[in-house]
Amino acid sequence: MDCSLENLIYSAARRSLEQQDSDLSELRTRTSTLVAATTLSASFLGAASISRNAPAWAVAPAIGSFIATGGLAGWVLWPAQVLFALDAREMHRTLFADRDAPSNLMLRAAFGLHEAYVSNRAIIARRERVFRLALLALGTQTLLWALALMLA
Repeated sequence: MDCSLENLIYSAARRSLEQQDSDLSELRTRTSTLVAATTLSASFLGAASISRNAPAWAVAPAIGSFIATGGLAGWVLWPAQVLFALDAREMHRTLFADRDAPSNLMLRAAFGLHEAYVSNRAIIARRERVFRLALLALGTQTLLWALALMLA
């Protein structure tokens, strides 16, 4: 095993990108669960509220929260322009000049991975913030449906 500084840096950059990939996958899984929860909330509490003739002023905000939750979750689930693998042709073009200097190759490849990581970080952080808003909208929706049901 090569424990050179360049290899350590490259390995750390690669692991960071792999962790981001895992984090984004987990966020999408949690968002899918949130969609299921919002659907269940609207199905049970919403249907009960509407069937018991809850006042429109109580039902409308709950429907609005349902739509907001779905819209926010949809935005998180929409395919993101993230980069978890480098283009082989581009790497060849970029690294060809250093083909006889393995240390430079490893460092330049590591820096390329790090650039992808930095680019992805902003995209993933924005999706995490929107996920939190979707969670808040789900909680609001559930409370509003429960209120509408109590008023029915």
